[in-house]
Amino acid sequence: MTVAVIVLSIAAAVLLLLCILQNREIRHIAGQLEKIKDEDTNVLIHSGNGTADALINRINELLKETREIRVIYSQKNHALEQMMTNISHDLRTPLTSAMGYINMIQHTDLPDEEKSRELAIVEKRLLRLEELIGSFFEFSQIISGGKQPEKTELNLVSVLEESIIHYYDDYCDRGRQILFHCNTHRLMFPSNQNMLLRIFDNLISNALKHGDGDLTVSVHNTENIQIVFENMLLSPNLDVTHIFDEFYTTDISRTKGNTGLGLAIAKQFTEMLGGKISAEAEGSTFKVMVILESDMADF
Repeated sequence: MTVAVIVLSIAAAVLLLLCILQNREIRHIAGQLEKIKDEDTNVLIHSGNGTADALINRINELLKETREIRVIYSQKNHALEQMMTNISHDLRTPLTSAMGYINMIQHTDLPDEEKSRELAIVEKRLLRLEELIGSFFEFSQIISGGKQPEKTELNLVSVLEESIIHYYDDYCDRGRQILFHCNTHRLMFPSNQNMLLRIFDNLISNALKHGDGDLTVSVHNTENIQIVFENMLLSPNLDVTHIFDEFYTTDISRTKGNTGLGLAIAKQFTEMLGGKISAEAEGSTFKVMVILESDMADF
């Protein structure tokens, strides 16, 4: 009987000690969790006396998963904010152009024939603005939802020609030309037309604002489709390694009120379509190369 009492006493003492240790470990875990919450740190829970290792391991797994979700959310939120800024930038371009032509029509004594021509240009700019507004929801869904852009079979040459025609008058007004070189009128390719138009528009517009002389646009179809935009540099202060960074501007672009988003948008959309974009400057010559996968391209 005495032995049984001793054994029970020892067992009770051990259980009491375990309860004390477990309670201390739980308080230790709670304290660490409170610190992690207040400091927003990436530190994980560590064991105090080893009595709750299974619980600690599970908590650490949940912490890692939560942090991964937070990073993904932060990236998507940043991308959506960036897209909002980019779209706003894009919307201003045709609107500003249209307002300029309207101001010219209102405040200058133009012949009726020339007024009709200017109004036709205004109409084109406003139609482009309508397309941009219509595509806003699609792009925001792509960015926030992480889904791939919807692609259809299109003629890449026709898309390029559309962008070139859009800026033809602007180049002519400055005594410049856009020279288009392609050995075919038909290059079928699965892609997103609105995004391609935005890429080409931004590159042609960037060359108009910050380049000099004629702009040469050439298409090469070898292992991949490569579209090269080449013109003379207007500003010598160009850092090619940073031209695709958001808000990067040269001194001359700042004087023109440029936001530095045009090439950043082109880079973002090119990569979303699975392509690559790069630039190089040699002497006074500046080139931007857009490379698109051509496994399914067809002349």
